[in-house]
Amino acid sequence: MLAAVLAAGVVTTVHTAPAFASSAAVSTTTAALAASMRETVFQMSFNQALQSEIRDAAYVAVVANDEAKIREFVLVGYHRAKDRATQRETLNTAVIREINRTAIPGSEVQGSSESALRSSFNAQETYVHSGYDRAVELDRVHDNKRQERLARLAAEDRAYVTHLAAHDPGAQVRAAAQRALSGGDDRSIGLFFAYEWKIGAELDTERFVRTTTEQNQVWHDQIARLTASALAAEAAEREASGELARKYRLEAQQTWEQVDREAGQSSVDWLAEKTKADAQAAMWAEVAEYARAAQSEQDWLAVLEQANSGRITWEEAAGKARDSAAHWLAVAEQARKAAKDAANRDLGDR
Repeated sequence: MLAAVLAAGVVTTVHTAPAFASSAAVSTTTAALAASMRETVFQMSFNQALQSEIRDAAYVAVVANDEAKIREFVLVGYHRAKDRATQRETLNTAVIREINRTAIPGSEVQGSSESALRSSFNAQETYVHSGYDRAVELDRVHDNKRQERLARLAAEDRAYVTHLAAHDPGAQVRAAAQRALSGGDDRSIGLFFAYEWKIGAELDTERFVRTTTEQNQVWHDQIARLTASALAAEAAEREASGELARKYRLEAQQTWEQVDREAGQSSVDWLAEKTKADAQAAMWAEVAEYARAAQSEQDWLAVLEQANSGRITWEEAAGKARDSAAHWLAVAEQARKAAKDAANRDLGDR
C-alpha cells in the first residue's frame, strides 16, 4: 500500500512506532542504577558503623572492578555477610554476659561489662578484644573501687542532662539521660557523663547507619528487579507484533511507572533521613559550645571531642542522605521518561 501511494506521488502521513532499541531514558536509568550500586557498595566498604563482615565483603566486590561482582554483592553477598556478622555479634554478647555474671561486685569489670551489654554491637566487639583487658587493669590499679571513683565525678550538670533527656534527637541518648535522672543521685549523673552518653550516641549512630543501609539495599533490590522486568518486556516487544507487542509494551510502561513510584518514594524517605541527620549535627554543635564554657568537674574535654566527632559524622550522614535523595529522584525521572516513551510507541502503533 505504501509503495502504491509513493508511486502515485501522493503525500500522506504514515504513523510508525518510535524506535526504542536503545532508548536514552532506559539506558540512563540502567546506567544510573549501576552507578548507584557501585557507590553504595564503595561507601559500605569503609563505613565503620557497619559490621566488619559487610565492610570486607563490600571491599572485595569493589576492588574486583566488575559490575557482576557489585550486583552479586547487592543481591546476595550483603545478606550472607550480614548473617555471619549476626552470628559473631551474638557470640560477643554471650561472652560479655558471662564476664558480667562472674565479675567482682563493684569492680571495673562488672561496671564496664554492664555498660557493654547496653552498648552498640561494634562497641561490644571492641570490649571483647580490648575493653575487658583495660577493665582488669583498672581494677588492679584502683583496687576494685569503681563505684566510689564515679560518685566523685558528679556534682552538678543535672540541668543539662534534663535538657538532653527532653530535646536530644537521638532516642538512645534521651533514654540514657532519662535513666540518669531517674537514678536520683550524683553517681547516676556521673555515670551518664562518663559512659552512658557515649553509649547512647553510638547506638543512635549505629542504628541510623544500619537501618538506612538495609533500607537502601531493599530499594536497590526492588528497583533493579523492576528495571530488569521492564527491559525484558521491551525486549519481548521488539520481537513481537500486533496485539502481543502491545501487551508487552503496556507491561513495560506499567513497570517503568512502578520504578518511578518506588524511586520517588526512596527520594522522599532519604530526605526524611537527612532531616534526622541535620538535627543530630545541630545538637552536637550545641553540645560542643556548651562543653567549651562548662566549669563543672565532668570531663568536658572528652565531651568536646565526642561532640566534634559526632557533628562531623552526622554532617557526613546528612550529605550522603541528600545525595541519595537526589540520585533516586533522577532514577524516578528517567523511569518516568521511559514510561512515556512506551506510551508514545503505543500511540504510534494505532
